[in-house]
Amino acid sequence: MKSLFSLFLRVLAVVVYVQFISSQFYDPTGDGVAETIYRILDPLLVLGMIIVVYYAYQRKRAVDATSDVSVTREYLEANGVLYVGVALFFGLLWNWIGFQFVDPTNSHGWLWTLIDLALPLLFFASSVQLLKEE
Repeated sequence: MKSLFSLFLRVLAVVVYVQFISSQFYDPTGDGVAETIYRILDPLLVLGMIIVVYYAYQRKRAVDATSDVSVTREYLEANGVLYVGVALFFGLLWNWIGFQFVDPTNSHGWLWTLIDLALPLLFFASSVQLLKEE
């Protein structure tokens, strides 16, 4: 199952990066097709973030249970992925719910840019870690 989730996260990372970069060329004002594509991608991003946060929490628990008092690279990676993932997940939910269900002008453009740049990095790193654990 982890390999399937890993593949999903990798594909989603590539799709989000390609969409983010290409939308600057085919829809620079953000009024047309890019908005429709993002409406399709947003639930997939939420699903990807649920996968990332779940497995990051599992990894953090495993690292905390086996590690000693010292701070190691594995400890920093596990905590970093979990806490950055949770912060990005809440930012994604905040913007997505405001955009999708309340008012499209309610979302923040700077937060969407941060999400579109950071989530693919997080997805790819998490997919690599999922393959290592399997």
